[in-house]
Amino acid sequence: MKTISITRLLAASAAVALIAAPAAAQVTITARALGTAGSWVADARGADALFYNPANLGLHGNPYWTTAMPQFTLGTGFVGTHLGQVPSLFHFNQWPQGEKDDFVGAIPEQGMNASVALTVPLAAIQYRRVAVGVSYTARYNENVGRDVVDLLVNGYQEGRTDYAVGNTGGRNASWLDLSAGTGRRFGKVSVGVAGHYVIGRAMAQHRLFEPEFDVEAQDLNAELREVSVRGGHGWGVDLGIAAEPTRRLTVSAAVANAFSGMRWSDDFRTKSLVLSKADFHKNAALGALDRFNQSETAVDPASVPVTVYETARGLYDGAWLPATVRAGVAYTLPSEKTRLTASYQGALDQGALDAGWRRRLSGGVEHTRGIVSLRAGAGTDASGAYMLSGGFSAGPLQLGLARTSEPRESARSSGWTLAFGLTARNLAVMP
Repeated sequence: MKTISITRLLAASAAVALIAAPAAAQVTITARALGTAGSWVADARGADALFYNPANLGLHGNPYWTTAMPQFTLGTGFVGTHLGQVPSLFHFNQWPQGEKDDFVGAIPEQGMNASVALTVPLAAIQYRRVAVGVSYTARYNENVGRDVVDLLVNGYQEGRTDYAVGNTGGRNASWLDLSAGTGRRFGKVSVGVAGHYVIGRAMAQHRLFEPEFDVEAQDLNAELREVSVRGGHGWGVDLGIAAEPTRRLTVSAAVANAFSGMRWSDDFRTKSLVLSKADFHKNAALGALDRFNQSETAVDPASVPVTVYETARGLYDGAWLPATVRAGVAYTLPSEKTRLTASYQGALDQGALDAGWRRRLSGGVEHTRGIVSLRAGAGTDASGAYMLSGGFSAGPLQLGLARTSEPRESARSSGWTLAFGLTARNLAVMP
């Protein structure tokens, strides 16, 4: 995967930061799960069970077969702007000065932040008590300091020597997950196990260093540096248990990545570019992006610039999928058309690749009539963050949409998550 660099911010001003960048977007794996705010642990059946709890593959009501391809979930989060404002940012040079001043003035002290999280279950197939799947995931995190946004919007103000980049920089990672799982029922209790082989695609960090000012030439120079690694391998084992105490009630619990390991490549590559005031102009930024990408080279261990060390610091911190406990309950109302769901999810270690909340408590409802199902849900991390969601199914078509908000230092991050999927399944269920 090609790494995302901060020069994309320069390529189309701050707007590109909001589209190519990312931070704490909330992403569930499937559209059906998103519709109930992720409270799908006990209700996941067929191929969905592979992603939430393999023990569910052994439960009553599992279809004889399921195919799901393709599916995707895209989540975004913003600080200092919002999704509806993004299109206008491409034309900030047409804004009146008053509008520019209002925009820059509204950016919080920590800067403008954007998050994008993409999960794509490329294919998943379930037959009876066994399921296999492959998914692609990408996570990005980007922050742009308030003074950098000011430079992009208003250009360099001659004579000013107090520009500061703040914490302008970001981090991204992407990987493939090949998984297989099975569940087996013993009376009213089912146990399951799933294995994962993780193929790391790319991981990178970049940052913009504080500028140096040339007062005589009325210019500045600021180094943009990126350090990346490509390739990695990992593994994980999920363990689950589920039960159906009554015909209408399901309880389910699992530990994802109960045993796991991950190792990324240590062959570093780097890009570098010294930006001047001319590069903080919308048209010139495209040329700066080309120069930056053309500068990529392998890091020479015998001659490593200090900025490489500083940019690479913490690159491997949390660079694995966390062990995560999931527990859920689902209950069918007497009408047999409505399901109530609730679940808890919490990370057990410092793995940070999932980029979501460290914990989440959520609940939802699904109502089905014929081939149409309607869903709604809400979730929270119990620390001020929340998610409100909805979705529907019509035959094989699955859609989900959620609104998220969470505290981010002195401001709040808000965003949207969209999920889409096509799922075909045998309408008959296993006893």
